[in-house]
Order: sequence, then structure tokens, then C-alpha cells
Amino acid sequence: MSNLIRKLYEDHFLEIEPLLTKESKRLKLSPNELVVLKTLFQMLKKRVFSIKQIEKKIELPITDIEKAVDKLTNKGFVTFALETRNEKQVEVFDLSGTFDLISKLYEEDLRQIEIQKHESKISMAIEMIENALGRVLSGAELEIVKSWYEENTHTHELIISKIEEHQTSGRFSVKFLDRILNQTKLQLAPSDEKTEEAIDRIFKAIK
Repeated sequence: MSNLIRKLYEDHFLEIEPLLTKESKRLKLSPNELVVLKTLFQMLKKRVFSIKQIEKKIELPITDIEKAVDKLTNKGFVTFALETRNEKQVEVFDLSGTFDLISKLYEEDLRQIEIQKHESKISMAIEMIENALGRVLSGAELEIVKSWYEENTHTHELIISKIEEHQTSGRFSVKFLDRILNQTKLQLAPSDEKTEEAIDRIFKAIK
């Protein structure tokens, strides 16, 4: 995701300064660190680091700028290196770390969304089974249901369809449903492999 965010920025599809302002608290940036980081992005085309150039662009004393730069370096937002240009060594900066940190924020957001979806699906399946059985599931039964999702052995759609299909059966139980799901998985395995191969071909074609 980090490379994608950088690509969007470089292609002018992403305005980095409003994004940094919006996420400054989550990125744990102080006001001074934020303004200095924004200034570094303004200087990113040439990548030459100069405290004096930063001072010309913002209303902060040099000592405050230096402190902010040190903090940004320690937090991983910026790195520095020496580079030879026109037979002279100049100090250049790299903001790849900033893209990485922003990426981690959004990856965690997506992970939390997936967890919420995951938990919602489990709750739905449990509720349907309990309604069909007319009782609360035991601890062992709950673990079986959760394992379907946590181990990703069956899709949510398949689980729900099998509950609906067999809930009125006199043999209906969690163990019975588990057997049905496993049998269905075995039957679907060849077509699933073909589907994966087809998807793989599509992605290769896109590349």
C-alpha cells in the first residue's frame, strides 16, 4: 500500500498536506513537526536538505526546526544521506518513511473493518443456528462455528445457505452442519482450483 500511496502522490491524485493535517494526531505529529514535514514535501522535488531553506518557508526559529527534524527522523518520517552532485557532496532527504507510516495507519483501518465484518458474519451464523435449534450453543459448538471463519475453511455464503437448507431437518446440529460443509467443500474443490487459476490469469493479463 505504501507504494500505491506514493504513486498517487507523485501522479497528483493525492494531496499530501491535507492528509497529514487530518491524520496528524494518529501519526503523533506535534504542530511544529507537522509544519516542517509539510515543508519537506514542498522541497521533495530537489530533495536537498537545508535548514535555512525551511526557515525561509515557515515562521519557526532554527532551533525549533532542528528539534522538529530530529523528532521526525527518530519517528521514521524522514531519512538523510549524502549524495554526489556536480562533484560535490550534498545532504539529501527521503520521505519514504512517511508513506510507510501513513500506509500502516490505513492498513490497520482496513484490518479493523475486516475484523468487524468477520465478527458480524459469525454472529449472524450463530444466531441462525440457535434459532433453528431453539437453544443457546454450547462452548464446543461455538468453537466449531468460529473455526469455519477463523480458519477460512468455508465461505460465509456457503455456511448461511447450508443452514437455511438443513435447518428444518430433524438431524440438524452443529456437528451435522460441519459434516455437510466439509462434504460440500470436497465436492467444490476442483472447480475452486479452476477459479483460482482463472483469477491468476486475469491478474497476469492486467500486469
